[in-house]
Amino acid sequence: MKKETDRLQIGKVPVYKFIEQTLEEYLKDIFSYCAKLHNETKDFGFEHQEAKMFWQYMMKHSSEPQYRLFFHIALEEHSREEEGETLNDISGGSLALILSEIEELRSYVARLKQMTYRDLHIRSIAEFYYMDGLSVREVVNILMSTKLLPEYDQEDVNFDHELTNNHIKRITNYFKGFKNYDLEKFNS
Repeated sequence: MKKETDRLQIGKVPVYKFIEQTLEEYLKDIFSYCAKLHNETKDFGFEHQEAKMFWQYMMKHSSEPQYRLFFHIALEEHSREEEGETLNDISGGSLALILSEIEELRSYVARLKQMTYRDLHIRSIAEFYYMDGLSVREVVNILMSTKLLPEYDQEDVNFDHELTNNHIKRITNYFKGFKNYDLEKFNS
């Protein structure tokens, strides 16, 4: 049983097994891994429709590598199919882009593994509220009112050090990847 204070446990990003699999099989493994990573790190009990909307939002607005990879692999697969080809026929430039994003995904997963399940839960909920158009301060106020974020430091018996500003910095950091990133602009 995972505790909210445990560090995140995520499987390793798949490695290309040149002898055992085709490039297409490997890219499909990466594609599946990206979807699984989303489910393990973002989908914390949302209702089906909310989860679907959140997935679509993250695909469009997030700069996280799993969403970029998912998009680029799907786009390449569609383009290759239109040409009567498969992912085994991907161009060198497209493959280089995808491989560099896979390396970025490895680094991202390593950073995620430093987070606790509680941190990840807070981040996911905050991103969901951001999707609804709430400001950082509004998100912090909601998370504090629902006790997901403490209002005061546990050591502060006099209640002199409210944590709102610390939480604002934390949530702002989570949202940094959204502000200037829009997949539609990226592909225009």
